[in-house]
Amino acid sequence: MNNQLRAGAAEIDITPQVGVALAGSLTRRESTGILDPLHARAVILESGGTRVAFVLLDIIMLSNEDAATARKLFGEAAGMPPEHVCLSCTHTHSGPSTLEMFESPRESAYIEATLIPRIGEVAARAVERMHPAKVAWANGWEPRAAFNRRFHMKDGSVKMNPGCANPDIIRVAGPTDPQIPMLMITSVGGEPIAVVVNFSLHYIGGFPGGLISADYFGAFANQMKEIKGDDFVALLTHGASGDINNIDVSRRPPPRKPGEQLQRVARWITEQVCTEWENADFVGSVPIATNQAVYNQRVRKTVGDETDEAQAQWGNESLPIVDRLYGRERIELLNWPDTIPMVIQTLRIGDFGAATMTGEIFCRFGLDLKYASPFSVTALIELANGYGGYVPTRVDYELGGYETWLARSAWAAAGTGEEMVAIASTGLRLLAGE
Repeated sequence: MNNQLRAGAAEIDITPQVGVALAGSLTRRESTGILDPLHARAVILESGGTRVAFVLLDIIMLSNEDAATARKLFGEAAGMPPEHVCLSCTHTHSGPSTLEMFESPRESAYIEATLIPRIGEVAARAVERMHPAKVAWANGWEPRAAFNRRFHMKDGSVKMNPGCANPDIIRVAGPTDPQIPMLMITSVGGEPIAVVVNFSLHYIGGFPGGLISADYFGAFANQMKEIKGDDFVALLTHGASGDINNIDVSRRPPPRKPGEQLQRVARWITEQVCTEWENADFVGSVPIATNQAVYNQRVRKTVGDETDEAQAQWGNESLPIVDRLYGRERIELLNWPDTIPMVIQTLRIGDFGAATMTGEIFCRFGLDLKYASPFSVTALIELANGYGGYVPTRVDYELGGYETWLARSAWAAAGTGEEMVAIASTGLRLLAGE
């Protein structure tokens, strides 16, 4: 069997038309223009008869059903089982609304007529570009960009982003993860092909709210193209960052031009990738393997008087609209099944390991997975192969705060993250044995 690595990478525009409903807001908002285009990016790797793919979409999330359809289509176009396709989202809050919750609709026409067909197209393009290749892996380090957004307050509560220089802040309520796992890919002759990067940080924004944008994920991809060439494909996947953002509450931010901060953060990550690239030892023969497990994620629901309270909250027109919407969200969850199957996928390329989770995973779980992983470089890719809402730690459920408020965006039962990490770490150890 030929163990020579082969790789191919491609990207395709998936920008919706102006006027599409935008994601990332509890109340409905529509796009008014385009700041920069959205893309689907794909990297396919093959060795020893096994082919795997990393696919990254500049959208906020995909439902389990839409993700399964997209993985199947990509697999058919790329000649691999759908279980070998890692399909994840950047979680930009400036892209089309893709899942119904609060006042955000599922933009069905966009998903079915534009997004999913183009995922098949990018697969075909990546296959056409496959040729003998080499890979290297490394961990970069960027401590300036990410801040845990949950804080212990003097009144005993835990609040998300309680305001810059708030005198009632006691201390931060969780960790950050400055590590930047990366998989670098070149041709046998040394021509840059692609990079798959992972970083634990939410979107940044900082530009007019009606504009479509790929946020700092797109800025990173463009900066890498400027350095490595127009055909270079750069994937910046979303690490465990359900409680991580770019807001430093210890001081008031200086005045910034629209989009300036996202470009700055992208540049910091670009610099780390370029530094590691220069020092990397590329190899052309590596083991590639992947496996997949299904986790039945338990759905939290209201019980007893909680249901009556939710119905009264939704029906009380004197309340602010967001409060009313949370009442409706809790009522909607009563119609859901008690458990929903979630894909947990693990992949290995040499000594680079990756595990996927569907939800917005708290940073602690990414750190736990890295400690448990047998690989020198490990990425936890969240918002992959479906959507499972916020996944806080058991302790954070007790502490409360925005990410724990029951809704279709936050319905995982306590203990979900801990169980997912156990499944993912077991999968990584199995791949190490192969």
